[in-house]
Amino acid sequence: MTLSNFDWTDKDSVKWFILLPMGHEGPYSLNQLASRVERKKISLDVEIWSEGLGQPVRLKDALAPKVEELPVEEPEEELVEEPKEEELIPDLPEILEEEEEVPPLPVLEESENIEIPVTPPEKKNLKLRIWGFLIICIVLMIYFAFGNVLKEWETFNIHRQSKMSLDLHERIMKENSFDGWNKKIFFKEYISEDHTHIWLINSGFQTCQVEADFRSLPGKMLSTEEESVAFKSKGTLKDHVTELSHFEFSTGTKIIPGLYEMDIKATDCTWKGVVPALMNKFQGPDSEYVGRMKVVLFSKGPAEFNKILDRIIQKKLEQELKLKNEEDLFWQDLQQKFETLQAVTLQVEQLLLDFLDENPKNFKTGLPKMVDQYTRRYGSFFTSFVVDNENYFRGLKEGSSKKRNYELVVTITSKKIGLEAMKLIEDFQKQKQNPTAAQITAYQERVKQVFAALKYEIAQKIIQVSEDRSH
Repeated sequence: MTLSNFDWTDKDSVKWFILLPMGHEGPYSLNQLASRVERKKISLDVEIWSEGLGQPVRLKDALAPKVEELPVEEPEEELVEEPKEEELIPDLPEILEEEEEVPPLPVLEESENIEIPVTPPEKKNLKLRIWGFLIICIVLMIYFAFGNVLKEWETFNIHRQSKMSLDLHERIMKENSFDGWNKKIFFKEYISEDHTHIWLINSGFQTCQVEADFRSLPGKMLSTEEESVAFKSKGTLKDHVTELSHFEFSTGTKIIPGLYEMDIKATDCTWKGVVPALMNKFQGPDSEYVGRMKVVLFSKGPAEFNKILDRIIQKKLEQELKLKNEEDLFWQDLQQKFETLQAVTLQVEQLLLDFLDENPKNFKTGLPKMVDQYTRRYGSFFTSFVVDNENYFRGLKEGSSKKRNYELVVTITSKKIGLEAMKLIEDFQKQKQNPTAAQITAYQERVKQVFAALKYEIAQKIIQVSEDRSH
């Protein structure tokens, strides 16, 4: 429908919209628009639009047929009516710039039932949203491209610290590398050659306050002695490095190279620098890190540490085996000594009893022969046995078993056997004449009692040796 055949009779119908650069205003009636012109609120050149028009028209063109019938001014608050819910406000056509030429609309026959498409004003807002989305996409693309470029340029690097040798610094640079700004906290340990400085290296970009407790692991120290070391220290993680140089020892007095268990705690962690914060989308790292790990405190590194430790362990095993063999030999020899004394005791007892049984009538004449026989067989034996025993114990290395002072026990036992035998022989020699049968019997009972006590004492010592050996 065009302006020429538009129905102007309904001047009070609220159906006209004022088109503005950023949208539209209305609806108004023609009378209300005329009143606003009189009050100089709007100009006659303003463009208006109503459903049914193919394109906007100027207000003066719409008012021209009835300009002489302009109404008296009405109160503005009564002119604006809120549209009812059931009234559908049509979409407004796209606002055309004044410079653009609008192509003429085709003239339709009345018989043709064709609707002319109307372009709503919201299309401009849609265009703005599309442009905004594209701008955001471009910004994100630039952001990620910038991040990838920086990632290619970024490298892991630390300055050589005091007490850090050139070889150690080179090894640190080889064993650590950049693999992202958001790398989690994980420490790798290094120690100076004089064991006065420990460096905990982290390839991330955090800065934290660090506390560490170290405890040596049994059997994992580069020392032939079983030593234990425990200490703690603290420092600040900065530029990938935590330097520990002040140690508080609870066990031991110095750091011994070896394998340690480290309890570590890092607090107050933040990103170091603008780029890590930007690349992590301004999300902070874990504010606290607590961990336990095994660390090698050896300046030449874990590989060389394991080689040396294997040699030390092998040497310790050989020493332990040798000591065990020496220990076994000691107990075997000790038991054999007491068994020898036990056998000698039986032999001396039997020699005395045989003399008493075979010489009841010629006691005095047979006694010198028995004494000579005892001296040749057992007198020198007890002397050499005691000397050999003393030399044996003197030859044992430091650390060999000397439980209950067996050197003294063996010596006393051997001397006691000889002493008791000599007492009996001296009593025989005191006999002025051949003893009576009753005296012979009394001698026999005395010999049996003395040597029974000696044999019982030696048997108890053999049991004692067996118990000590098993322990």
